[in-house]
Amino acid sequence: MASLNKQQKRAKRAKIKAKQINIHGRKPAALDDDLGEPGEPIPEYTLAMFSKMHDAEAVGRNDMLQVLLSELAVIISDHPDLLDMENADNEAMAATHLAADMLLDYRMWADGMDRETAQAWLTEPQFITDFGHALDQYRQALDAQEEKS
Repeated sequence: MASLNKQQKRAKRAKIKAKQINIHGRKPAALDDDLGEPGEPIPEYTLAMFSKMHDAEAVGRNDMLQVLLSELAVIISDHPDLLDMENADNEAMAATHLAADMLLDYRMWADGMDRETAQAWLTEPQFITDFGHALDQYRQALDAQEEKS
């Protein structure tokens, strides 16, 4: 488990990122008829990813995580400034932090959870195991693609 200092930094970074994309408690339009007055719009790429994740989650958690990983790779390629290199040892760690932040934001968006409840979901042992398996599958798929090229 990360040190308290790292956890605090991650929480601060996640809070800032959530403010940037303004998704506190937002649900997909199909699930929430009275969104009220919208604040800053959610970036299209984030909303598109969250919608795909939501559809995939209906099939299973692994499918949702696979969508997250593949979509996040494209988002990082298009928006490399999203990676917080100041608080990470390398690009892979920064991408992992971004994935965790996006998962928190997704859970708050999809289910209207508060940040603490979303954080508890993200740190459940079964979720951590599932994420590890999804990451392994994603890496294997990338390796297989590289071998074909």
